[in-house]
Amino acid sequence: MSPINVNRLEYELKEHPDKHFVMYLLNGIRFGFDTLVSILDLPTFECKNLLSAIRDPESVDMLLKQEIDKGYVKGPFSSPPFETYRVSPIGIAEGKYSGKKRLILDLSSPHEHETHESINSLIDKEVCSLSYVKIDDAIRAIKHFGKQTILNKTDMTDAFKQLGIRKHQHHLYCMKWKNNYYHYVKLCFGSRIRLASLTIYHGLFVG
Repeated sequence: MSPINVNRLEYELKEHPDKHFVMYLLNGIRFGFDTLVSILDLPTFECKNLLSAIRDPESVDMLLKQEIDKGYVKGPFSSPPFETYRVSPIGIAEGKYSGKKRLILDLSSPHEHETHESINSLIDKEVCSLSYVKIDDAIRAIKHFGKQTILNKTDMTDAFKQLGIRKHQHHLYCMKWKNNYYHYVKLCFGSRIRLASLTIYHGLFVG
């Protein structure tokens, strides 16, 4: 499920004070994380892709291939890989300052549909809320530990995509491109649960 050496991680975390968190983390890495979608047996529904993807097909081709090569996505499939499934729209998001393009799966679609709810709408907002660390938090930590305090900042590439999705939830994370089907097996950009994954990393390094 993950390139992380789980056995080694388990050894390194043996003295971690929060044993419940450690067990949750290790089981999630080994078997996949619950994405907390409240209803799993959704009827089949296919959304149309976003204009940002339709207008830039070359970028979609490139980014989709990268996701497959890295093991984040499975496909292509010429027919749906599941009996019932949800296809959410593909889009392209561009970094405001870096200009870097990212493939997104719009899991907030469909919007205000009469009969079909979006995947994100079925995930509790409160459970997946997140407060980012502020400079004031760092100042308080320095004051607490005193002189010669060392601060480190870690930036992980595709951090949340190292976390797998439980297999019985893969059908909720499908997409369709050029008449082929694909589905995510790792947490994807566009999912509400992605914020909760950042909390997992915070608990690992700060807790």
